[in-house]
Amino acid sequence: MDTGLAGKVVVVTGATANIGRGIALAFAAEGARVVVVGRDEQAGPRVVERAREQGAAEALWHAADVTVEDRVAGLVEAVLARFGRIDVLVNNVGGSGDFGPFVSTTPAQWRADLDMTVLSTLLCTHAVLPHMLEQGGGRIVNIGSMAAIIGDPQLAVYSAAKGAVHSFTRVLALELGKTGITVNAVAPYGTRPRDPQEEFSAGSRYHPESGLFSKALRERPEQLHTIGRPTALPRQQAYSDEIGAAAVYLASEQAAFVTGQVLQVDGGVALV
Repeated sequence: MDTGLAGKVVVVTGATANIGRGIALAFAAEGARVVVVGRDEQAGPRVVERAREQGAAEALWHAADVTVEDRVAGLVEAVLARFGRIDVLVNNVGGSGDFGPFVSTTPAQWRADLDMTVLSTLLCTHAVLPHMLEQGGGRIVNIGSMAAIIGDPQLAVYSAAKGAVHSFTRVLALELGKTGITVNAVAPYGTRPRDPQEEFSAGSRYHPESGLFSKALRERPEQLHTIGRPTALPRQQAYSDEIGAAAVYLASEQAAFVTGQVLQVDGGVALV
């Protein structure tokens, strides 16, 4: 299937590990020009090298904290200076600094989680949109979560933040419907890397030493296990490349008539 993505300029935020890495490499395999965005100066170049091996027409590493407005502006300026356009924006940055009952969390934690998941999506989209409008089209793919649909226990603010991403996706799709820009989201459930030793970065939940889930598995496994839910399939988690495949579809020519949708890649967890 020809996705029409060869040579397209694709910006993927949070692309140094897990879902973001899987998405960047999926676009690379389609021959796209991939911009790998993240904060880990060691992991980023590794992903760029892998993207080139996968078949990217070009691959560029750009270090940026996309919760900071001027860093986002600098990112967009750098991509336009290099390529002259942005065809696809994948807003992948998001997450939670910790998990636990809402009553034990703090406003500082809420703000950090909302900045990471919602503010990053708003800032990147707002910076890229004028250029997509000027060029007469584009694709925006937001990474939401099944937590926004079924709720994840002990991740109340994260679930709420991903719900905001889903709502933003639908409203923006309606606003941009006549412009040639489509806006969709992918809602993964319990995604993990196929090879955690290769696919982590300094900020990854799966970093073997500092990652949120890795530390929780060592220090409070009983609490961690309350988050998980059974799926309808034998496997309980998606792999990052499967989320990449969904993002590629939504950005492809085959999805030109798809907008405002939240594509669930969840193993049927909502059915159980």
